[in-house]
Amino acid sequence: MDQSQDAIDQAAAAAKARFEAMAHDAMARAERDRELAAKVQAMTATVSSRRGEATVVVDHGGRVTDLRISDRGMELSADDLSRVLLETIRQAGATVGQSVGNAVRESWGDDSPETARTVSSYDVFGAAPGGDTAGSSDGDGRFPWNIRGRS
Repeated sequence: MDQSQDAIDQAAAAAKARFEAMAHDAMARAERDRELAAKVQAMTATVSSRRGEATVVVDHGGRVTDLRISDRGMELSADDLSRVLLETIRQAGATVGQSVGNAVRESWGDDSPETARTVSSYDVFGAAPGGDTAGSSDGDGRFPWNIRGRS
């Protein structure tokens, strides 16, 4: 009977150790996720249009939190300025989406289903043309401020 009790005690101790390890891992993961959430919540992207007509700031969710139109932007027609603003906002959203994606991949890994879901939720912004941000100086002619032959 002592051998049976010893076997039961050992099995119970092993199970307790496994549960404690699982609980420890879950608490560590929860802390890592809290840190990631705080990091993502603080993320913003500031992007200026190529010729400096506008500067846009978006938060982690792609919401515009600041918008500045320069004197140069005020010289554009309403249609041209609208196109510049929309493209700059899209590029700022894509930029913050890339930052969020990088943080999530770093925390959860590339193979995590949560990573795939989170990164795909930022696809709404699309990729910046050529991988460049709107503030780059080497446009490829597809940018809206290259309209009507402006240089």
